[in-house]
Amino acid sequence: MRQRILVLAASCALATASGVRAETRHAAPRPAEQAAKQDAEDRALLYQIAEAQRGVGEQMQQLQERMDELHGELARYQDQVSGLTDELKATREEVKGLYVENTTLKEQIDAAKDAIESVDANVSGFRTISGFFIAAMILLLVAIFARTVWR
Repeated sequence: MRQRILVLAASCALATASGVRAETRHAAPRPAEQAAKQDAEDRALLYQIAEAQRGVGEQMQQLQERMDELHGELARYQDQVSGLTDELKATREEVKGLYVENTTLKEQIDAAKDAIESVDANVSGFRTISGFFIAAMILLLVAIFARTVWR
């Protein structure tokens, strides 16, 4: 059994060694061909890298243009916001003025109501006095008439 294992191991080692030799014979190209092939691969890789850099450069340019557009739009919106803020402040000041004016008008209306009430009180007092005056005049006329008739 030991012999079989040794024979099997020796045959595997021999087969592996012969396979490696066969690969080295066929896999080893000439140095000039290998250098030319390597140069061609390097050039192709460099061309790919150059194309990728151009593409990235164009994308960066587009992104820069878009950023400039966004900055312009942002500035325009900030101008609109500041304009609306100024308009809001002006509207608030106007509302404050209208509130003060409204309060003043309410006070004037209350003062007018008081004046009307005092005039109304005076008118009713005047009516009472004029009623007494008319009554006195009627009594005087009756007295004059009675004296004229009795004479």
